[in-house]
Amino acid sequence: MDKQTILYPTSRDLRTILTDAVKRSDLSAFLRRKGIFFFNATTDDLCAKVSEMLLSYDDLQALRSMAYRTVNKQILSGFTLISSAEFDLTSIYNDIRLKGEVKKEGYTLECITEKDIPSVGKVYEGSIKYLKTSAGRVAFIRHEERDVSFIMKRINDNSWQVEVDGGSSNDGKAVNMMLDSLIKGKDIKLDSLLLDYLSRADTIVFFDKLAKEGLGTDWTIEDVERITLKHHAGTFDDKDEEAVGDDEEEVATEQLTGIAQAILEGKNLRENKFVRQAENSGYAFTSMTYVFGKRDKQIKLRAEFKRNPKIFEVCLEGYYEPSETEAGKYEDTMSSLADVENISLRSTFWNNAKKVFREIQAARMMPVRKDSEDSPTTGGDGKEKSVEMQDVASVVAKEGKSKRPKKKGKEL
Repeated sequence: MDKQTILYPTSRDLRTILTDAVKRSDLSAFLRRKGIFFFNATTDDLCAKVSEMLLSYDDLQALRSMAYRTVNKQILSGFTLISSAEFDLTSIYNDIRLKGEVKKEGYTLECITEKDIPSVGKVYEGSIKYLKTSAGRVAFIRHEERDVSFIMKRINDNSWQVEVDGGSSNDGKAVNMMLDSLIKGKDIKLDSLLLDYLSRADTIVFFDKLAKEGLGTDWTIEDVERITLKHHAGTFDDKDEEAVGDDEEEVATEQLTGIAQAILEGKNLRENKFVRQAENSGYAFTSMTYVFGKRDKQIKLRAEFKRNPKIFEVCLEGYYEPSETEAGKYEDTMSSLADVENISLRSTFWNNAKKVFREIQAARMMPVRKDSEDSPTTGGDGKEKSVEMQDVASVVAKEGKSKRPKKKGKEL
């Protein structure tokens, strides 16, 4: 494969990038691999020395990758395309790409390539370019060209899944709109994980189960760092509200500690006093930031239902390894995390979130015994009603609960 053409940066530009976007530990590891050691040097000293070196193409690519991984948000979102008949999404994509039918809508479709990924199977990698419009510092409107990559995977003859590896929430929105254009006029439905399909109680169960099932058995939940709630967030319960609320709130430290403790101990989160009060007051959980541990590594993942754009996304906010300079401490080594592992972590978490989401949806259609306590599915005549409007979180929350002693989190 031909190497990408890059311009050799000036010493000043390289030093700026190294100072602003590359971790000291990563820079030290880079130098050690080259057999270069500096003693009693500050971070600024290291950056200055490296910027004055004559570096090869591969060296520059390694430094560029470190800097990009540090500053670029690691966001993954996804969509499912479903039809009543067999279809080939790659053929539809290529046909529209060659005809240039979506260029007038601001999208440039790049070629897709077939790849085999271990444990995933055959996928098709592609990317699009689009113009993002925002307020400018000088001009009233500023246009920024962005490119975003994605993979397409056939689930069965009638459905495909698309995962978007983006740097912002707008990247997922752009691919969503592009897919809408691809399937316009066709018997294909674009399905997303939307807050609209959950009740307020469901959102609690969703984030609770993600703590236990998000990364499987290889990683263990160690802490919950942040939770956001939103009043009348636009959930299934809020469909009769006149407008979606704008008042998003972050859970205070005192309540967050209690919620994290309940999750770590495997308790039903809806039994927590604060959570119960929030639910009864019309609040839904819209995001949760988790810390998972695996041997000598930690990662921080945020799962969030966004309202603008309306999308569910998983963001890798931190990757931590033991500090080389301070015993017992951890430091962020995101820039040294391989791209394949980075995407794999987010993809695993997103796909498990999709599984939990579908289970909660399916639970809405589960029959409920007539003798269930305070069940809204039983009318005055003793006959069962449809459970579509039922609060099923208590049913779902009882599945797969296991008591887990609290594991002390490592210091970050």
